[in-house]
Amino acid sequence: MKVFVTGATGFVGKYVVNELLAQGLEVHAAARDISRVRAIFGKRVSPVDADLSDRDSIRKALQIVMPDAIVHLIGIIAEIRSKGITFERVHLGIPSELYAIAKEIGIKKVVHMSALGVHPDAPSLYHKTKLRAEQALRASGLPHTIFRPSVIIGPEQKLFSDMRRFTGIVPLVPLPAGGEHRMQPVDVRDVARSFAASLVKTETDNRVYELCGPEVMSFRELLDAVFSMWQRRVLYLNLPKCVMIWAGRVAERIMDNPPISSDLIRMMWKDNVCGLYGDAVTCGVKAVSDNEPTAFLESLKWSLARK
Repeated sequence: MKVFVTGATGFVGKYVVNELLAQGLEVHAAARDISRVRAIFGKRVSPVDADLSDRDSIRKALQIVMPDAIVHLIGIIAEIRSKGITFERVHLGIPSELYAIAKEIGIKKVVHMSALGVHPDAPSLYHKTKLRAEQALRASGLPHTIFRPSVIIGPEQKLFSDMRRFTGIVPLVPLPAGGEHRMQPVDVRDVARSFAASLVKTETDNRVYELCGPEVMSFRELLDAVFSMWQRRVLYLNLPKCVMIWAGRVAERIMDNPPISSDLIRMMWKDNVCGLYGDAVTCGVKAVSDNEPTAFLESLKWSLARK
C-alpha cells in the first residue's frame, strides 16, 4: 500500500511513519522542506515537495504519488497570526482542500487526526475548527477513520520541554483552576500503532475512535509525576481560568510560540477523557491496534529519559 503522509516530521508524525514502515507500507511524506524528511528518515521514505496551503501544489503532489491512502496529521496548538498560521487555515482550510482533491483522484482511504473534546458547544477555536474538519471529511464521501486522542505523551511533548526550561529559571507553575482539569494521557507509540492498523482494517472505515491511556488524572497530578521524576521542587500558583486566559493573550502578543495561549485555556472546557460524548468508540487503542494502552508511568519514564 502506498501512503501519503502530511505532518510526517512532527511530534506524532515521526512515530506514525516509523510504524507504517514497520508494517511494510510505502510512505511518501509531503513537506515544504524535503531535506528535513531525508534527515529524519533517510531513504526509507520518499519526500514529496508540497505546499499544503496551495491547492495546485496539493493536486500536483497527489497526482505524482497517486497514493492508495492519506494519513493527515497536521495541526497546531497555538496560532501565529503574524505568519498566517491560524486554526481556520491549518485545521480546516488545508484538510478541506486536500480531501476534495483526494476525492477527485480516487483515494481509497483517509486517516485523520482530530482531537478529544471536539463538540459543537466547545468554546475554543482549536476544537471548533477540528470539528469542522471532521465534518468536511464526512461530507467528502471518502472512506475514512477519525482519531481523537487525549494528551499525547512522548519525548517531544512540548509541555515537558516548556516546564523543564521555565521551572529551571523560576520554580513556579501557574495552574488554571488549581489544575483540577482531568485528562487521560495516551502514549504516542499507541497512537502510531492505531493509525497504522486502521489503514488495513476495513472495519475501521467511517468510524471515530477516542485514543486514551488507562489512567485518568488531573493536570496537577500529571505535573506532580513529571517533577517527581526530575526531582525538582516547584510551587504551584492556583489562578482562575479568566486570569489565565488574560495571561495567554499577553503571551500571544509578545511571543511567536508561547507556552500558554488564551485558546489553550479555553480547551479545558470539559475534562479531556474518553467516553464523555457518546459519538465515538471509547477504547480506540485496544479496538484498532489490538494492544492494551501503555501505562502512564511507563510512558512518562520513557518520555523523560530521552529529554
